[in-house]
Amino acid sequence: MTIEVDYGDLPISKPEQDKFGIDGFVRSLARSVTNMRSPSGVVIALNGQWGSGKSSAMNLLKHHLLDATTAGEIELVDFNPWWFRGEEALVLAFFRELYSATKPSLSEKAGKLLPKLGARLLNAGGAVAPIADAVGAPGTGAIASGVMGWLSSMIEDGESVEKLHRQLSEALAGQSKRFVVLIDDIDRLAPDEALAMFRMVKSVGRLPNVIYVLSFDRELAERVVAERFPSEGPHYLEKIVQAAFELPAPLEEDVQRILIEHIDALVGGIEKHRQLNVMNMFHAAVAPEIRTPRDAARYINALTITWPAVDGEVDLGDFIAIEAFRLFQPSIYRAVRDNRALVCEATRDHFERDKGAERLDAVLLSKISEKQRYRDALVRLFPGLDSIWGNTIHHGSGSEKDRRIASTRHFQTYFRMSIDTDTVSRKDLGRILANPADSAAISFILMDALSQQRRDGTTRTAVWLEALDAHAEEIPIDAAEPFLRGVFAVADDINVDSDRARGFSFGDNHLRIHWLLRSLMRGRTTLRERSAILLSAAHAAQLGWLGNLTGSAFDDYHPGEGKSREPDDKCLLTEADTETARALFLDRIRAAALDGSLMDVPQLLRTLYLWLQFLDDDAEIREWIALRIEEDTSLVRLASAFTTQSWSQSSNDLVAIRSDRAFVADLDKFMDPDRFRSNLTGLLARLEVGSDDYRTVDRFLKAWMYRDEHGDRWAGQGDGL
Repeated sequence: MTIEVDYGDLPISKPEQDKFGIDGFVRSLARSVTNMRSPSGVVIALNGQWGSGKSSAMNLLKHHLLDATTAGEIELVDFNPWWFRGEEALVLAFFRELYSATKPSLSEKAGKLLPKLGARLLNAGGAVAPIADAVGAPGTGAIASGVMGWLSSMIEDGESVEKLHRQLSEALAGQSKRFVVLIDDIDRLAPDEALAMFRMVKSVGRLPNVIYVLSFDRELAERVVAERFPSEGPHYLEKIVQAAFELPAPLEEDVQRILIEHIDALVGGIEKHRQLNVMNMFHAAVAPEIRTPRDAARYINALTITWPAVDGEVDLGDFIAIEAFRLFQPSIYRAVRDNRALVCEATRDHFERDKGAERLDAVLLSKISEKQRYRDALVRLFPGLDSIWGNTIHHGSGSEKDRRIASTRHFQTYFRMSIDTDTVSRKDLGRILANPADSAAISFILMDALSQQRRDGTTRTAVWLEALDAHAEEIPIDAAEPFLRGVFAVADDINVDSDRARGFSFGDNHLRIHWLLRSLMRGRTTLRERSAILLSAAHAAQLGWLGNLTGSAFDDYHPGEGKSREPDDKCLLTEADTETARALFLDRIRAAALDGSLMDVPQLLRTLYLWLQFLDDDAEIREWIALRIEEDTSLVRLASAFTTQSWSQSSNDLVAIRSDRAFVADLDKFMDPDRFRSNLTGLLARLEVGSDDYRTVDRFLKAWMYRDEHGDRWAGQGDGL
């Protein structure tokens, strides 16, 4: 299905273009006008608010009068007052249009009566407000200004308004043709100009075989009249208009059907699994805002421009809702945009429990009187708000996977119309999901993302892992092994310090890989199937990740004191495959110890602990480390590995401070602690003060000293936020 979008919001002109059901009404009006015999200055008003389709109705009226005009029964005078500015110009233009229409039907003498009448009315101030005299020929007043020159030449002594009107009436009464004067959108004129049009129609008035059809917003027109003629009020218009009709409002179901058809065509068809959410959002946030055909056209025109910029990157239902707020409720739109943390992460803790709803109203709906309806719409967009407004907690919204506006990662896309560095585009993600078995492509993308730094200093690799985690269920199980092989092959390389969580958060890219593989396997595999996939992929894994995976599987069967063994549906590997992975890890770590690459493993401390845990005799690891602590380079690396960080924050602080901790409680299991400390102290004396190696060793020794003095607490020498 294709759609044509009218960016200029032009009115329709043919019945087949009518989508809002006004043609039947206009057809009846045209029939009445056509059948009206010997009318005498009948004035018909077509009332409707701005945007209700009055111009479309006038165009349809012309269409339905076409047969009568072709037959010579009716002459249409289509006057568009908004083309002119100023009262004189308006009245001048009107008389010119009426003169051009009636002249061919009248005798030469009678044809001059209309401009003469216009000149007299203008000169006497009958059709417009009195105008100050300008310099010119005596007796011509403002007409001599030049604007009305063609009328002033028509004036002759002794020709009064009454006389001219009577003579013109007699001439028009003898005609078989009727003249239908259409004056559209009077309410779009400036107040003085609108009043001039009403006065002009009133003054020219009862001319035989002349019918006026005026369109305007009655409420606006009555306010204009009331300001100038307080004593008249609505009676002023009643004296002019003989028959007034309200343009029928479009049926609600027609407006909604048309909008949905346009949205469906715009997006290339609403996906079946999205239809429920789209329709919920449509009825909650869009439909209530569309009151007139112009509202509908304005909304569709806007959506036609904004949707292509975010197609595939946002949830359709959420987007049509937030666009409705942007166009029709800008105060809500701005409040949502400026309060991302509140709307995306809303909890009752944000406000005092007894005043939470009231304060949330003040933030988001301060300028809205009908609050409950908008609360309902906002809760659909941001389910967490229900914990404040409705005292209901929502879980598992899937906002990340579906790119909902409630996802902090995707929120900004709805307002910036572009993909943020915190987000993987649906197009890029689609390349992976289209061929998830391409191990090399997976590895390349994750490695390439390391060079793409985000504003907060982290890399886009973390973003990719989180995006893949959110969409893990879209990866077929038969592609899981090659997919994970591609991830495992670069797992250590991508586990960079910059992607480690800061402050009171936790996590790194190894943990993100854990989340990813569990999302991929959860509820989709038996233990045996899962174990076969993971063990096969593990053969391609880098050493640090192989240890991490093996350690997690080992803990499932050998939990700590007081803990129970995990049930099968939570285990990563079978017990037999766990032993196979353990043997594989020991073979790999021994090889790395021999070729020197072990020191380059990102999570060295965790890897050394796993080596120790999986050995029957610690002599092997102690012998290797005893040699390493005699090497300056290895000393620095071990000092870094045994230094961990904590974050602390006092009740008066607004930020957390990082502190170093010397992780030396089990140091004697690996080496001679005194020899290690002595060698580090000697190395520090030889290093250049301020160098990276100097700072690494100095931090560890100071943290170790702090531990000696204060015990094994999460504190030490802090040096940054």
